[in-house]
Amino acid sequence: MMQRNPFSTRFTRPGEIPFVFPTGHSLDTLIAAFPHPGAQGAIVGPHGSGKSTLLETLSQHWGLRGFVEQRVRLTASRKRESIPLGNLDAKTLLVIDGFEQLSFWRQRWVRWRCQHNKARLLVTCHRDCGLPVILRTQPDWSLALKLSAMLLTCDVTPYESDLEAVWNEDPGDIRAYFFRLYHWCELHGIYLSSGHDAYRQGLPV
Repeated sequence: MMQRNPFSTRFTRPGEIPFVFPTGHSLDTLIAAFPHPGAQGAIVGPHGSGKSTLLETLSQHWGLRGFVEQRVRLTASRKRESIPLGNLDAKTLLVIDGFEQLSFWRQRWVRWRCQHNKARLLVTCHRDCGLPVILRTQPDWSLALKLSAMLLTCDVTPYESDLEAVWNEDPGDIRAYFFRLYHWCELHGIYLSSGHDAYRQGLPV
């Protein structure tokens, strides 16, 4: 039987698990935040709070609304990643993941170019950046528990206290939580079978 850790990257990377919307928000409410050409908005939240996962979820639906998505991901080591500002138009949705990596003046320039060309602009950032905030990602323990059960594909009640202790080591960062749970599963011998059912040392969990 092939042993697969339920918190390995192949199961937890953006796009592999669905984004769980907070109360009062949905896919439709976020898409509705861009009703006209030139609309701009930001998804704001701390590191590892699900912003990139949300972008992956949204990406599957922009085309159905007639938008042409152009996405750029910026990191501390990729601040100079090329941003396609030369071919923007009213059908374009420019998505910049990691907007805070740009300087203040570079941010202003991107915003102006999008407005000038009537392109929509969606960014993610760790703190408010002057754009209307369409969603704040703020993971809590209840969300962490729900995602844990989803990935473990089993009743997590026997492990709830252990999982909460792992969460409380650095609450708020889902990505780091998954990383710690990877090692927790290795320590306790909890894996997924080829059918994606969790088992522990050969016995059902």
